[in-house]
Amino acid sequence: LHFGRASKRLNICQPPLSQQIRRLEEEIGVQLLYRNRRNVELTPAGKAFLAEARRIVSLSEEAMLRALKVSKGESGRLDIGFIGSANYSVLPTVVREFRKRYQNVDLYLAEMNTSPQLDALRSGQIQVGFLRPPAGVESIGVFTETVFREPLVIAMPTSHQYAKENSLKLRLLAKDPFIMIPRQHGPGFFDYVISVCLQEGFSPSIVLEASQFHTIIGLVAAGLGIAIVPASMSKSQFEGVVFKRIDGQVETELKVAWLKDKLSPIVKNFLDVVREVCAGSVGY
Repeated sequence: LHFGRASKRLNICQPPLSQQIRRLEEEIGVQLLYRNRRNVELTPAGKAFLAEARRIVSLSEEAMLRALKVSKGESGRLDIGFIGSANYSVLPTVVREFRKRYQNVDLYLAEMNTSPQLDALRSGQIQVGFLRPPAGVESIGVFTETVFREPLVIAMPTSHQYAKENSLKLRLLAKDPFIMIPRQHGPGFFDYVISVCLQEGFSPSIVLEASQFHTIIGLVAAGLGIAIVPASMSKSQFEGVVFKRIDGQVETELKVAWLKDKLSPIVKNFLDVVREVCAGSVGY
């Protein structure tokens, strides 16, 4: 409420400041200030305008700060797809660490099989996936990195004749009924299990298929067959099921996937956290 102090604070001369305020009053069509030679006061309209002007300045500063955070990947939204077994290995730790570092990023997670994840990545429904991809996904623009390596194990009913063994040669189970994930849902994992069985001299008799590992283990618990699953699934607590090691080096890899041309700052930050958390993750 003092033109001299105001112009000094704004680092401009007083006459241009007075002219700008008069032009503002003319543009709005109302008087904002009472002025005389002794003092300056806000009119009621001026008081109302001042409150809104301060709010606009504050919103402008917030908008700039928000844009800066988004540009650095510190704010926004990230959609993540994951296969069920990822929830028994590295995914919870990754999500927890990312939330701790980037509290203004909204995470949305959706459980889905590998093939739907690849489709969701390409359509933009998700930006990152945790999956066991088939070979050749690079040809469709999907980049992957291994984040967790673990053995495959045999899930079998506690009533099975080999339930008390510590480990087994897979060929001993050649005549058992197998429960597997359908190839159209997880082609990479399906093909690998088949190849492992063929190397042992048999083709598995698949009697049932289910889209999720925990469903498969439930069917094993019901005595409907055996299954080859990632070792991390042994953390699932199903009564009536035991997990047995397979003799030999039979491993599976969990990978993180993203589109090459969709590496946003948020995705980059998330991948950095994944690499840090998963460094040295070789399963058990």
